Amino acid sequence: MSYEQLLESLEVSAEEKITEYQEKARKDAAEIRKEAEEKDEGIKKRHLEAVRKAVETERTKSSAKIREENRMQLIRVKDTVYQKAFSEAQKILSSTRENSHYEKNFLRMLKEAVTEMEGEEKILHIDRRDEVLCKQLIAELHLDCDLVTDLTIAGGLNISTRDGQFVVFNTIEARFEKAKVLLKPEIFAILYGGPGGI
Repeated sequence: MSYEQLLESLEVSAEEKITEYQEKARKDAAEIRKEAEEKDEGIKKRHLEAVRKAVETERTKSSAKIREENRMQLIRVKDTVYQKAFSEAQKILSSTRENSHYEKNFLRMLKEAVTEMEGEEKILHIDRRDEVLCKQLIAELHLDCDLVTDLTIAGGLNISTRDGQFVVFNTIEARFEKAKVLLKPEIFAILYGGPGGI
């Protein structure tokens, strides 16, 4: 083989090698590009998933907050109606003495209070407007107790031991406050339906 043929053979071989290297480089580049695209797609998917989860979490928090705000607003409205109903009832109770049954009711309240203090030296605390009625009932019931007109109330009385250590609150107002607590679930059920209404 002549020198020229050898050179020509080397050139052909070099061109084949170059073509082979170029082809391999194109394949490698294509693979690298494909891997990069796949990685990029994976990164995009992870980012999108993270964003979706963050949006979902925020939406859930916002929904929960709105539900809680609505629930609290409803409770406030219901309580306002409840308070207004009792305010109206209190106005009616303030005229209790004008009711024809007041004497009978006062007697019952007096007996209840005295029974609570059975065997104790007692002081009856009343409103000055009930003094005549109370003195009459004390005489009829043969009660041994002192009478003090130190209250300004819609009606009823309080009774205490002489030392003031024990007191039975049996005024219209005290009974009304107790009824408010005890009857609240029933009133809410009547006003709004369901047990307790809340």
